[in-house]
Amino acid sequence: MRKLFLIAVAFSLFSPLKAQDDYNPPVEQNPTVAIAIVPQSFANNIAELNLDVRLADRQWLTIAPLFQFGDNNAYYYDALDAVKSGIGLGLNYRYFPLTRRARPFSDGKGPFVAAGLRGLTTTYEYTGNMYTHYTDQYYNSGLIPTTAPYKEKVSQLGFDVNIGYVMRFFDILFVEGYMGVGTRYSAYEYDSTKGLNLGENTGDTGFSGYCITGGIRLGIFLNRYTRR
Repeated sequence: MRKLFLIAVAFSLFSPLKAQDDYNPPVEQNPTVAIAIVPQSFANNIAELNLDVRLADRQWLTIAPLFQFGDNNAYYYDALDAVKSGIGLGLNYRYFPLTRRARPFSDGKGPFVAAGLRGLTTTYEYTGNMYTHYTDQYYNSGLIPTTAPYKEKVSQLGFDVNIGYVMRFFDILFVEGYMGVGTRYSAYEYDSTKGLNLGENTGDTGFSGYCITGGIRLGIFLNRYTRR
């Protein structure tokens, strides 16, 4: 008897909610907010989370905080091995020229052109070379090589221009592929006596010059549907 009573109470509580859902079903709309991750950024020890915001029809802005982490390597073969930590921010503007022409509610889907700025500051810690000048009792002088710990903070600014394509899956998930060119600037200057170059590769924060950009993003639209 008690079970029948509980079932009747539960039915009476949830029936109005079910009726409300039937009366006010979700309605399809153009999404205005999405979040995404950038898997290839982990190759440079960077965790990047993207927040996409629709500014207007066919126009989106991506806000991308960057968090860099180190591996605590005992040996330093390149600058990536010496990364201690880092933080940065990227801003990327996307324009979808063909959005909503193929079908309604498709903003943020299809081909796009993009331009973006990014800044990153990285702290490097490593053991490098140090040379001590000496003069002996016979007035012979020279340099004695030793090792010493170094800690350097390096900053970089970048600008990218890309083209890409966004594919939507299961109506709310998306995969984006893009490629283009970019330029990087850093005030870092390589000191050969220390032995480790923090700007040798395009992924190093101390790098200055031109580079090829490209990659993928995996994301989800947060408000693909709404209720009137």
